[in-house]
Order: sequence, then C-alpha cells, then structure tokens
Amino acid sequence: MTQRDDIADRFKQGDLARAYDLCLDALRHRPDDLWLRHRAVLCLIRSGALERAERDFYRFRLAEARHNEDCLALGARLLKAMAFEASADDFPKLARSAADRYAAVFDQTGGHYPGINAATMALLAGERERSVDLARRVLESCRSGLPLDPEGAYYQKASEAEAHLLLAQPGAANMALRSAIACDRENYLAHATTLRQLRLIVAALDMPDAWLDALEPPRPAHYAGHLFRSGTGDGMVAPDREVRLKTAIATLLERENIGPLHGALAAGSDILIAEAGLAAGCALTVVLPVPVAVFIDASVRPYGQAWVRRCEVCLEAAADIVEVTTDRRILSEFSLNHASAVAMGMARMRASVLASTPVQLLVFDGEAGRSESGTARDAAVWRQSGLPQHILRFERSVPSTSLPVIAGDAASDDFNLVIRAMLFLDIRGSTSVPDDRIPTFVQKVLGRLAEVCESGPDRPLYTDSWGDGLFLVFGSVAEAARAAVGLRRAFDAIDLDALDLPTGLGLRIGGHCGPVQEGMDPVQKRTAPFGGQVAVASRIESVTVPGSIFVSEAFAALLSMSRPAEFRCEYVGRTEIDPLLPMTRLYALRSVAPGSPASGEIRASARSEHAAQQIGVDQFE
Repeated sequence: MTQRDDIADRFKQGDLARAYDLCLDALRHRPDDLWLRHRAVLCLIRSGALERAERDFYRFRLAEARHNEDCLALGARLLKAMAFEASADDFPKLARSAADRYAAVFDQTGGHYPGINAATMALLAGERERSVDLARRVLESCRSGLPLDPEGAYYQKASEAEAHLLLAQPGAANMALRSAIACDRENYLAHATTLRQLRLIVAALDMPDAWLDALEPPRPAHYAGHLFRSGTGDGMVAPDREVRLKTAIATLLERENIGPLHGALAAGSDILIAEAGLAAGCALTVVLPVPVAVFIDASVRPYGQAWVRRCEVCLEAAADIVEVTTDRRILSEFSLNHASAVAMGMARMRASVLASTPVQLLVFDGEAGRSESGTARDAAVWRQSGLPQHILRFERSVPSTSLPVIAGDAASDDFNLVIRAMLFLDIRGSTSVPDDRIPTFVQKVLGRLAEVCESGPDRPLYTDSWGDGLFLVFGSVAEAARAAVGLRRAFDAIDLDALDLPTGLGLRIGGHCGPVQEGMDPVQKRTAPFGGQVAVASRIESVTVPGSIFVSEAFAALLSMSRPAEFRCEYVGRTEIDPLLPMTRLYALRSVAPGSPASGEIRASARSEHAAQQIGVDQFE
C-alpha cells in the first residue's frame, strides 16, 4: 500500500488525525504535492478545525492551483462552512464571499458542483438575480449527459433539482430530485446533504416544503417498552396477543418510514420491536447499560430461556452493539437511565445526519412510572424534546418486576458511582519549544488556559495537569462543551509568533461522558474520578486533530438531547483510540451561533411539536 492509499483509507475510516499527520509527514518530502495539501486541509474541515484549515489553505497556497477544481473549490467550501456557523449578522458577508469563490471556480471549470453552490450561496446572501443567472448556467452545464457511476449521476441530477428550485420551479425540482434518488437509492448521506440545501432554499424563497418530507430518508427511532413473560399462565402474555403486538409494531414501522433503530434488548417489547425492525430491513443499534452477558442475565434470562435465544439472534443481526459501561453489576436505575439517554441522543444525532425527524416508538400502558427508570421515564424525557412519539397501548395484567441485581462485591462506602463529563487537553508540538522559551510557554500558553478554566462560568469539579496537558471533570456535558469551546478560542487568540513560540503548536481537546467511581485519591489526598471511562477520554484526545474538539458518541448523544441548539457534533468516523479497545465513533464538536443557518438546521429536525399519539393495539387486530 502506498502512503497516499494509506491516507485515503484512513480518511474514509474517519481516522482524520492520523490522516492529517501522514499528510504533513509526506509534505516534508514532497512539499509541492497538491493532493497531499488538499487532503490535509480537507481533514481539518471535516474535523471542525476551521480556523486551522483556513491557515493551512493559504499556507499551502491552494488558491493558486489554477487547473485543479478540487483545490480551487476547497477554499469556497471552507468559507461556506464558516458562514454556516456565523451569527445572523455575519452570515451575509461570508455567504457572499463563498458565492464569489464558487463562482470563480465555476467560470474556470464549468463544473456543476461549484456552479450550484455559487447559486445557492448567492441566494442566501441576498443576491437573488445573481442566483437565478447562475442556476440557469448550471442547468446548461448538466445537459452534457450523466456520469456512468451512480454517485456522480446522483449529484448531477441533484444539482439540476437545486437549480430548478432556485428558479422557483418546485415541480421540476421534485421530478429531478426523484430522478437523482433513483440513480443511487441507498446513498442516504448524499440525499440528506441535498435535502438540507433545498430546505434552506425554500425557506429563503418562502415556498412550501411539504413535498420534501416525502423524500426524506427513513427516520431514525428510539424504542422502548415493557418487559413481560410469554405463555398462558397468570400474568403472562399469550402467544396470540404477542403476535398481534408484533404485527402492530411492523405496521407502525412501515407507516412512519422508520429506519435505524436505537434501544436495548430486554425481554418482551424490546425484542419484539428489534425483531420486527430487522425483518423490515432496519439497521439495529443495541445500546446496553452494561456488558452483553451481564444484561442478558439481568434483563432477559429471568423471563425465560426462549427470550435469551431470541435476544442472541437479534444481537447477531445488529448493525452495532454499544455497551456504555464495563460494570459487571446493575447497581441501580442510574445506569439504565444513562444508557436510555445515550440511545435517545444517538437517534436524534442520526436524524440530523439524515436530515430527517427522529421518532420514539413505545410499547407502553401509559401509566406513571413506578420507579425512576423504565418506559414511563423514557416517554417523559423524549416528550420534553418536542419530538414525535408513537405509543402502542399495551395493558399489562401484572407489572414487570424490577431488574435483579447481579451478584458481586458491594461498592465501597467511600466511592460513589456518578456520571461525569471529562475533557483531556494537550498541546501538539510542545516538544519543539526550545528550552529557553519554556517559561514563556508555561506562563503565556498554559497559564492562559488555566485562567480560562478558573474564571469561566462552567468551572470544573476536578482539575489535574501533567506536562503540557490538562484533565478537567464536569457535572454535565453542556458545561464541558462550553468550557472546551472557550479553551479552544482562548488558544486560537494567542499570538504564538509574537511570543517567539513555534507557530505549529496546536491545541487538541478530547471529551467523553460516562459513569466513574468517585473516591479519595490516596496520593493526592482529594476526591478524584477513577475507572475505564477516564481512560477512554484520554485516548480520544490522542487521536484528535490539532485545533479541533473530538468527543465520544456518548458525549455527543447526551449533548444532542440536552443542548441541541447550542452545539453541533459532526460525525468524523470510527477510529482506533487504543489497540485494546474497539473502534470508537468520534464527533467534532462546534458551537452554534444564535441565528446561524446551523441553528436553523437543528430546529428543522423538530419542525413542529407533536403530542404523543396514542395508538391502541386493538385497532390492528
């Protein structure tokens, strides 16, 4: 495998930090390689390190690549990304700059990609006439015939759809978009990108957008439901009733165009929903509060061996299995609630990626919760988000019992199991600081970061340092996210050149959230967090692209449920953070300016507040 192949593979896998480092290593030997320079900047844009991407774009002189459309369009893409994160006041200027840059590339290459982006950004910048002119030119450029590959054909037809919409021709846009989807039916990410663009256009032109709803990819769902035993005895669910319930679930999945499913696999309703979803071709993501074997022993096996076999079949067919802790016992409802919150957030994040609206599917008797966890609590948490919720009414003759506790050593009275959000910070390249500049580095760089930690509104519960790094612990993901953004901005504001420090220094921030054991540190003589979740947070920092904030899926999921309008977490891919750990999904964390298009996209994922729809099982019998 060549070095370029290695970089391309790592990029596709989401290992952006390693891909970026490999680009820089290769550029030391081949500084004029356009592909390497382009890919390095693309890694930064994909990882959310927009400020560093802008610096490298000009440092690598990519704007001077006169005959390379990819390089020329990269600068426009960077401006577009910055515009979509800008405040409402700053957006028009940045949008106009992006339109100008795309238009210049379009004039030179005639490609529909820069052309349609120029047209849309011109509209969003308030230049309607210019947008119309560009859209007409794009339609002309698309008449030369479709590319042979499905993805290329899709994007050309999608560009036609976008051009028609810019020309206020929704009927032609609808036909072109349907034709585009037919070219590459399973490319849901591409469909989502187009839908987001089109929704921005219809909003700018004050046009109806209901026709776009029918073209959304399948909707992600969080699911939950009551546990029950199957059989004909007292308190059991008879086989015929179980069949009717499963049929009702299948009907609901089809009617609501539900695709990816996120939830657990407890005996009863969970497994029925998973089975129906798998039969319908839905991708199943199983989210468990504890390791699989522990969960089965606690939540499946007590309800009968038949449920164990069915659970194992679902696990085998699942697209992914997420164990949010390594705890070998179910200590309380605490871990169940954490896993449910992660599953809900994952469904919401998936919907954001797919430009669709997430839903919750419950098999539920509608009664208030008898405990602090379970279906009733999941229903209440989701309902607070204003997202659609569908309930299959299911009356139980005998309530399910509480989950049993798995035998094991009791936790020490000196330790408490708590959920904590954690940040690890490190300054890449600090070893290049000459010895004589170490005092300046410590005082002006590390000192500034420490000052931000101490003076900000979201002060950490726990801090520690080692070398050029910091470890910070917070009570919530929102507090940790705000602190991370503030620290990144503070570092970006430091004039390294004026301090006679290496300009290649870059701040890396990794974040994670999960259960930790808090107790007395025998060395430092103060309360500190312990456990495997702490190690996960530190490993994420080590694979973070300089200038960016990478967080775990659990961190991103919880943030999406608690502060969806304040932050955005964009998926960057699966990455090996440690040889002993499974591949980890990572997300780039960015703040969202009030009134920005990004905040509008987030609001569009819940375009209206839905009351829970009570659907009785009997109507399907």
